Amino acid sequence: MPNTPSKAEPGSQWFILANGSRAQAYAKRKQDSGYDQLRIWDAPEARMRDAELGEDKPGRAFAGAGAAQRSAMERDGKDDSPKEHAKRDFLEALAHDLAAALTAKEMDSIAIIAPAPVAQAIIAHLPGPAREAVLREDHHDLTSLPHADVFARLDALRHHL
Repeated sequence: MPNTPSKAEPGSQWFILANGSRAQAYAKRKQDSGYDQLRIWDAPEARMRDAELGEDKPGRAFAGAGAAQRSAMERDGKDDSPKEHAKRDFLEALAHDLAAALTAKEMDSIAIIAPAPVAQAIIAHLPGPAREAVLREDHHDLTSLPHADVFARLDALRHHL
């Protein structure tokens, strides 16, 4: 799942751009302008439709008037589809990799740029010391932007830290 294009310098801050199925880690270059892409995570199964992952829609039940339940299978508010399982597994693995990078001293702090539910899920899976390393949380999905746009957004974010 993770890919390691280059190695970060110890003591650097990582900028994590993530959504429910992709993530990238960037670090500011020390000498030159711009950022180095350090790692890439990808979970294509988290982008697939539930039917592609082998799930059929639940059968319908005809509930009485005023019932909030739409299906005979829906019991709580948690989505238990294969796609949601893939997303949860991806975000848990991402958090595990970030915690390992912190422990290995590949970085000393993290800024997470992701939609709110994704950022909250990543942080929830980080162990206590790794949570303390999260200096900034920004709720945007920048994973599909061209590198030049990503660099401009990261520069703006860095100046607000």
